[in-house]
Amino acid sequence: MGSHLRQHYIPISRSKVKEELFQLEGMTDELSADLGKISQMLEVIWHHSSHAQLEKLKNLYESMDPDSIGTPDSDGKEGFLETLRETLHKGNWKEISPEEMDAAHEGENVFPISLDVRLDELVTSYLFKLGETSQPEIRTSLFGLKKEEITVEAFDRVIQVLQYHDEDWFKDNKRMKHYPGEVADGLHLRLFKTVPKLDLETVFPNASPEMRIVDKVKIMAPLFGGLFTLLIKFGPLLLGGNSGSTSTSIIGGICVAFGTYVLKSYMSYQKTRDKYQSQISRNLYFKGQANNAAVLNMVIDMAEEQEVKEALLAYTFLLVDQKTHDYDSLDQRIEQWLLDTFDIDVGFEIEDAIRKLGDMKLLSKKDDGSLSVLPIKQSLKILDNYWDQIYGY
Repeated sequence: MGSHLRQHYIPISRSKVKEELFQLEGMTDELSADLGKISQMLEVIWHHSSHAQLEKLKNLYESMDPDSIGTPDSDGKEGFLETLRETLHKGNWKEISPEEMDAAHEGENVFPISLDVRLDELVTSYLFKLGETSQPEIRTSLFGLKKEEITVEAFDRVIQVLQYHDEDWFKDNKRMKHYPGEVADGLHLRLFKTVPKLDLETVFPNASPEMRIVDKVKIMAPLFGGLFTLLIKFGPLLLGGNSGSTSTSIIGGICVAFGTYVLKSYMSYQKTRDKYQSQISRNLYFKGQANNAAVLNMVIDMAEEQEVKEALLAYTFLLVDQKTHDYDSLDQRIEQWLLDTFDIDVGFEIEDAIRKLGDMKLLSKKDDGSLSVLPIKQSLKILDNYWDQIYGY
């Protein structure tokens, strides 16, 4: 299913991009094999560079990792967050704005429930998004009379960074019933996939469910309907009719009937609440991808894939296309190919891709702005030499 949303992130795996890219019109088996070698060299070079960044992040995060041995602290938190932001930015992640959070809180959720997030309990709270997607969702209309398919806008990936206030804060604010305990110590990282934009609150662990107005109506309707029926049937007796004939059994029957309606409404509320809680738990279970230090591994891996895909796409089209490209024409060529091949609308980061090829000494730029890359054999020698010089002991 295509998406009208424009993003820099290419949500197609590197292997699938290579599979389609190496089958371009006019591509020979020899050229395809040689491009595979170019890709291999780009992959190992970026993997090495990414490993160094991963080690830096892990070292900065170690003292505040909730999964580490001992009690986590907040020493060096700002330095870690700054480095994490830089890493996420390079991987095309963007911070979710307060306006987007407000829209999620005020909009009609995919889940039939409203969530109240107690943000003041958090000393640190950030959300980052990567990519956007549209997915079909079956919704039940008012009172369950009709089902319809709607399109749900979602973030492809969401990273949450949060830290609770300490126990003293909860005591001072008389919130101990919400204190999560020592398990909440440290700086928590969570990675989720396919999170609906209007359900961002569901990724917070301290959200309280609230019924939507339409669901309150559905629950209260039987109660009011029952009361109305009782008033029609016994109203004259209670409001001054033939009161002498009002027996104890009739009054008892009215009380039992009223109590039955109240109990039925309460049980309906509890059933609906439990259903919503179960639905949220189930979705978070299947949408959760990584926690804490494991998030850093996935962030680095995804950024590495993105870097190689961008460089390989730019190199390949500059090499095999018959026409000469400048920045704009190459950008349009790659974006159109991604749209035609994978049905995704990507705002390709041409400047970043060209910079990568330039840093690798694979790019040639003329005064008129036209771009070209070195032949494959020469490019492989340059990349091989680059790799050999990484450790010049």
